[in-house]
Amino acid sequence: MNLRTDKTSVDSRKSWNDVIGQFDIQSYSKLDQTSVSPSKIKTSKAVHKKRQLLKHPNSLSVWIIRGVVTLACFSILGNLPFQSSIMLKDTSEPSTFALSINATSAKQYSLPVESSQAKLVFSPKFQLDPEFQKLSLPTRAIETYIGHQVIDTESKWASYTVKSYDNPANILYKIGLKNSISTLLRNKEIKTVLAGLKRDNIVRARSVNGKLMELLLAPSYKKAYLIKPSSDGFEGIWEGEWVNNLFEVRQARSSFEIKNGLFLDGKKAGVPGNTIRQIIKVFDWDIDFAHDIRVGDRVTLVYEEIFHDGDKIGSQNLLAAEFINKNKEFRTVRFTREDGKSDFFTPTGREMKRAFIRTPIAHARVSSHFNPGRFHPVLHKMRSHKGTDFAAKRGTPIMATGNGTVKFIGRKGGYGRLIVLTHREGYETRYGHMSRFKSDLKQGAKVYQGDIIGYVGSSGLATGPHCHYEFRKNGIAANPMTVKLPNSMSLTPTDLASFRNKAINLVLQLNVLHRFAQSNVNINSGTGG
Repeated sequence: MNLRTDKTSVDSRKSWNDVIGQFDIQSYSKLDQTSVSPSKIKTSKAVHKKRQLLKHPNSLSVWIIRGVVTLACFSILGNLPFQSSIMLKDTSEPSTFALSINATSAKQYSLPVESSQAKLVFSPKFQLDPEFQKLSLPTRAIETYIGHQVIDTESKWASYTVKSYDNPANILYKIGLKNSISTLLRNKEIKTVLAGLKRDNIVRARSVNGKLMELLLAPSYKKAYLIKPSSDGFEGIWEGEWVNNLFEVRQARSSFEIKNGLFLDGKKAGVPGNTIRQIIKVFDWDIDFAHDIRVGDRVTLVYEEIFHDGDKIGSQNLLAAEFINKNKEFRTVRFTREDGKSDFFTPTGREMKRAFIRTPIAHARVSSHFNPGRFHPVLHKMRSHKGTDFAAKRGTPIMATGNGTVKFIGRKGGYGRLIVLTHREGYETRYGHMSRFKSDLKQGAKVYQGDIIGYVGSSGLATGPHCHYEFRKNGIAANPMTVKLPNSMSLTPTDLASFRNKAINLVLQLNVLHRFAQSNVNINSGTGG
């Protein structure tokens, strides 16, 4: 048998432990990597014992010991103080390095160079110059990740929402300033602003250790009157000024299922009551909230919340909403036209509200119906009555029944004082026998549904105070009480183009929120975004 055959035969009988034992680092000081014939391999007694140890069941303890020793070595090596080196040119002159903490202070240190490499050793005893240890404090308040100042734990804001029956003294008492009422009301301007506050206006006061530092009177969220102690330091003297943009407007989102009632379930979801009222007003044209609401209906909405100094103090406009009633979906989006008037529209750009309301006077009595063959009570002859008469007390407000433009305003024959409004798509409305017109209303002015345009009277051919109301389509008079009214009006081409650009974000939000709501994902947001 040749050598190659013997080698193969011997190697085939080796076990894994034999191989480990042969190359054991504790048994060999160096490893001969040259080829060795199996017949010349000599195993020492120590190696033989080692092999027997590996085969023994207790060999696991040996490997544990080795692991512990290895970890100890790494632990020791990790705490050794290594030196950092700086390579310098081999020159006879001392080299320097600079250690700088900021742009205004720096120290230079000289190093004698005896070789091409100078070593700079940093140790725990290394001390910086005392000048470097001075830290400058920030000059402004720390800010959170959303850009609001950290709350000052020593200050306290109190808020109060003005009620309809409040007076200046009562407002200050309710906000907790009973000790400062007399001094504040001595300032005529402060007293005037307080007296001008209306229902749902916000009043806020910030005190430090019981001392008033700021008083905020907000007739609106765009402008507020800020009151502070006098800069001269006199006790009981106050200074005030009008300030803009004190409040922050954030978007909030919510979705809830109706189980017990619209207001109750909305409140549980954190939706403000005035936002719920806006929802009712917008969808009232399509949903009968007295009879059509069902358990399982779902409301999803985007609205505005108002914040001041990090505190939520109220809510403002409904921006977009989806109401699923009896498995039928209704959607609306808020949009501001070029003329500055805001209203709600469907995602396709049609008004949510009906184009016209039936009557120009709230809760009025019909004294004479539309009748082409009526006998005229004043002329005592047959004369077509092309409108409907609504009897009411003299001076009762008359409303525009739809959005339009004043085509005519003045006296005209038997109509007496008359206003004619033109509307889109060929519609026209007339309002006669007025006692007077709304002040500053002129020909060409734009009016909107529900706006007051005049007051009930008996001018012209009239037997008593009432409003003669006509509804015309392409110049032909129709019965205002029975004519089929258009559901809504579309935007003008200019406004429609603007709507598609500005409202697309809200429409996309409704699409996303709808999918989240269907998947029972909680999208309620009380902090906006």
